[in-house]
Amino acid sequence: MENKNSIKENFKSWLARYGYAVILTIIIFLVDCIVYWLTRYVAVNFKVFDFTIHGFDDKVPLLKIFFIPYLLAYPYWFIAPIIAAKNKKRFCNWFIAVMISFFITGIIYCFMPTTISRPIDEMLASDNLIDNWIGNFYMFDGGYVPFGCFPSIHCLLSAFCYIGVRNQKNIHFVNRVWILIMDILILLATQFTKQHYIVDLISAVFLAEFTFFICNKFNLGAKLERFVNKVENKIFHKEIEKQKE
Repeated sequence: MENKNSIKENFKSWLARYGYAVILTIIIFLVDCIVYWLTRYVAVNFKVFDFTIHGFDDKVPLLKIFFIPYLLAYPYWFIAPIIAAKNKKRFCNWFIAVMISFFITGIIYCFMPTTISRPIDEMLASDNLIDNWIGNFYMFDGGYVPFGCFPSIHCLLSAFCYIGVRNQKNIHFVNRVWILIMDILILLATQFTKQHYIVDLISAVFLAEFTFFICNKFNLGAKLERFVNKVENKIFHKEIEKQKE
């Protein structure tokens, strides 16, 4: 019984410290889905661009093993921000930067949609189960004319995950290292899974760095930080009142 109470108290303590980050990270996921999936309904009305760099992008091989880090990006995008949330001021600026970058990305996706050529027919025609899965994955993710390539959201969010913990001495060195490794693997995965061109990767990393630099420099997350503190204080006082009863 004591053990259960201890676990419960530890969870409450963790939630009190990082609950705001959990909520903001869920918001990021929701906005991510809106930007990626809903913008294509606008994009179909505009000319589709192909940013292939011939002699480079068309020489990048399909390495199936890289679908592992590509898919691991989804839990990574949830875990890494929570780790980065030890510094509330920085995290709030980080969150605002993500939202601004999503807004910019959404505008590009709507009015300047880009696409990529993938070996769909080859994968679907193969007798190999993994190849079939890859072909079906391609079909689910945009089919023959996928939208939402430039800049890559996979690269954008992964770059933000590392930016969130970079140079943060209050975050354990091991956490900073594995987040960096995951960031690099996911960036590479976007290329070796044939999901993005190199320009999609570079533009995403640049956008993440630029928006965070501006938000952090001018403390654009200050209002959000004050709001979070206000909500936390109200919850904290309610908990004290309950304990008194």
